[in-house]
Amino acid sequence: MKTRLIILIFCIGFFNNALGQVLTEEKDQSPQERYDFHISKKKANNTAAWLTLSGGIAMIVGGIGINVAEDLDNIFGDDNTNNTKGLWLSYLGGATTLSSIPLFIAKGKHKEKAKIQLENRAVGFDNKLNYTGVSIVFSF
Repeated sequence: MKTRLIILIFCIGFFNNALGQVLTEEKDQSPQERYDFHISKKKANNTAAWLTLSGGIAMIVGGIGINVAEDLDNIFGDDNTNNTKGLWLSYLGGATTLSSIPLFIAKGKHKEKAKIQLENRAVGFDNKLNYTGVSIVFSF
């Protein structure tokens, strides 16, 4: 009975959220606005990626340092136990370092999208300008 009640509450909550959400229509953005959006996302992802990478490396070095310090205390002391206090900090640092990879990938994707917008004349003058001119080339 309790199981059926929990499943019923879950289903009602799921359908309530699914039916209650309203999809917003995408705004018709200008190429300049799309370019600015992708550049800001690229900068944010770049900053986050470098912070997670450097933080992860710092945790790895700190964990190894703690573990080496404990091992040196054991070598010079009479205690022969194997202490691995810093090992978990190193594992967490490795996971944090690996989590920076998707941020670097997202940065690259936004950079490419901004480059596409730039090639589509997103930045600069109005797209309706025509340039005409005369060119003279001297070959020696």
